[in-house]
Amino acid sequence: MSGDVMMKWVIGIDGGGTKTVGCAADVTGKILGQVEKGPSNYHITGVAKFTAVIAGIIDELAVCCNLKTADLLVVSLGLAGADRVRDREIVLAALAELGLPCCCLVNSDAKIALVAGLGKAEGIVLIAGTGSIAYGINEQGDVIRAGGWGHLASDEGSGYAIGRQAVARGIRAAEGRDKTTIVMDMIMEYASLTSWNDMIGYINNQTTSKGDIAAFAQVVGDAAKQGDQVAIEIVKQAGDALASLVESVITRGFGWEEPVQVCMYGGIVTNILMVRERLKEVLADRANLVACKTQPVEGAVRLGLEWVQNRV
Repeated sequence: MSGDVMMKWVIGIDGGGTKTVGCAADVTGKILGQVEKGPSNYHITGVAKFTAVIAGIIDELAVCCNLKTADLLVVSLGLAGADRVRDREIVLAALAELGLPCCCLVNSDAKIALVAGLGKAEGIVLIAGTGSIAYGINEQGDVIRAGGWGHLASDEGSGYAIGRQAVARGIRAAEGRDKTTIVMDMIMEYASLTSWNDMIGYINNQTTSKGDIAAFAQVVGDAAKQGDQVAIEIVKQAGDALASLVESVITRGFGWEEPVQVCMYGGIVTNILMVRERLKEVLADRANLVACKTQPVEGAVRLGLEWVQNRV
């Protein structure tokens, strides 16, 4: 790739609490390169680390694609934790410190996932990974969301919710207060824990993250496939909870006259078949569900290119 002054380019960034993905593209939308770095949710990392991650992505893309930052037209970001006006103000102020020669667009990570999944900023996206959210934009441009308020008060049907419930029910089963289940034994094997004390210490350790607990969700899915009744109940409840998020967005912003396009992202809907099946069952005739294979960062690139095209 030439570093010629005429090679104008854009950057799309998908920034989350676990990782940040950046893509460089030319003005036709051709992807020129992709890099990945650590988390960039400034609520978790702090503003300084957020800025450092974004700067690192821009610099690395310029080097690996042999491009010049002087020819950069726009940096389009979709960020977790950037839903509110104040969040965007803080993020834009931090980005201004980088002295970039271009505009920076800041959207939520849910919006770029919607655009990546459906090709436009209209419809609904359901994201179910470590956390969960249903996010929609109707034909009038109204934004409607349900969930996504964090693991303490929200994130129903998420990986964290599944993992936490599995541990809780495993504890109750061990104490004779719930059905017998293989879930806890499978979780202990997955986490390389050899005793009950190790398990209790692990889940209460300050170094154990939300992502670590969310990773138990796949174990629960495996137990459900083996016919474990507790695991099946947990997985079906997760499907019901995610369906309720989608139903809330449809009811408040779309109506029920015809099925709404809903794209789905995240390991819970991608990797746990029983969750997908439950969603389809509950939302039959109400939503056209599509499990997406595109990356959310592609939505950030698309929004950046639309901004460039609208300036012409």
